[in-house]
Amino acid sequence: MKPFHLSLLILFVVTLSSCAPSVPAATPAPTEIPDTPTAVPVEPVAATQAFRSMNMLQIEAPSLANNLVGEPAKRTIYVYLPPSYGSSEKRYPVVYYLPGYGDSSVIGFRLPEDMDSLIESGRVGEMIIVVAGGDSRMGGSFYVNSPVTGNWEDFIVNDVVGYMDTTFRTLPQAESRGITGHSMGGFGALNIAMRHPDVFSAVYSMSPGLFDESGLAESFMFAQERLIQDFVDYEIKLAALPVEDAQKRMFEAPEEFSLAYGYAFAPNPDRHPPYFDYPYTEVDGQLVRDDEVWKKWESGFGGTAEEVVQYKDNLLKLKGIVVDYGVQDENSWIPKGSDYYGQQLTAAGIPVTVESYVGNHFNKIGERISEHMLPFFTGLLKFE
Repeated sequence: MKPFHLSLLILFVVTLSSCAPSVPAATPAPTEIPDTPTAVPVEPVAATQAFRSMNMLQIEAPSLANNLVGEPAKRTIYVYLPPSYGSSEKRYPVVYYLPGYGDSSVIGFRLPEDMDSLIESGRVGEMIIVVAGGDSRMGGSFYVNSPVTGNWEDFIVNDVVGYMDTTFRTLPQAESRGITGHSMGGFGALNIAMRHPDVFSAVYSMSPGLFDESGLAESFMFAQERLIQDFVDYEIKLAALPVEDAQKRMFEAPEEFSLAYGYAFAPNPDRHPPYFDYPYTEVDGQLVRDDEVWKKWESGFGGTAEEVVQYKDNLLKLKGIVVDYGVQDENSWIPKGSDYYGQQLTAAGIPVTVESYVGNHFNKIGERISEHMLPFFTGLLKFE
């Protein structure tokens, strides 16, 4: 996934083993426009086939049906099964991994190879790993429910978890489920865990999309007046078109991340396309901010202080909350937002760990997964 102020071309390379196709770690490479990552070229496993150590599966996603942007109601997930799965009747805990914006894989960590090695060495326990992407036509869904793009939170909580518990030998209880993710997925993991402690008992968030009180204004979405003006002009052009023509051209936004963010956090299906509220308009040649709409955008990656009050009881039910980030992150608002998140939870008496390390948005993710995230879940999740 590209840092939020740039985009990213993800290249997937697939190594075939004698028993299963592998899903290698994604290697981020900077580009000017975020591209949708290419799919891992392996055949989906049919329901009648024996499952392998690494499985690419297409599942029904009823939570995404009836959206306004043409997202399909079927999604591809990747499921890793531990070495003993095929030779035992054991049930296993499950860790759900949410990739970042424009991404659909685990950065810096190869499945099944790296996971098999960690299990063989005894550093982590045998568990199932599910990679469930939130990539969309706009690059990302932010894993939230939206009347415009579909209910992506429900997709993870209901569709994916439900599929796993009815298809595989999972331990179908919150105590045996963890959720994690990187960047947009790091935000999604925190948000979903906060809202569903009855489904997930622990969360580990890597380089998450989090704002402190000034994070939105400092983010690239609003840091430059030129981009704001481009979006205002884009909305003016769409408003002049018939609805059908505006629907066809609403994806031609001046910047894709802001379009996806607006759909996620300020959706408005009742207005003329592009079906979301933008916080700026032009009045007499001047850009004017609507503070009510601005608050909607701010509460997307932000709003932590209010959420701590609203969801304190839920957060206290979680067995572990960890946020980590690289101090050299290209998005300077991520370290600030992560520290602010930790401060707000700590002030409210909610146990949380915030860890920083020397690294940027991408280059240490594989190491963090192997040495920190997976051992964290091994220590907290309930095994059979």
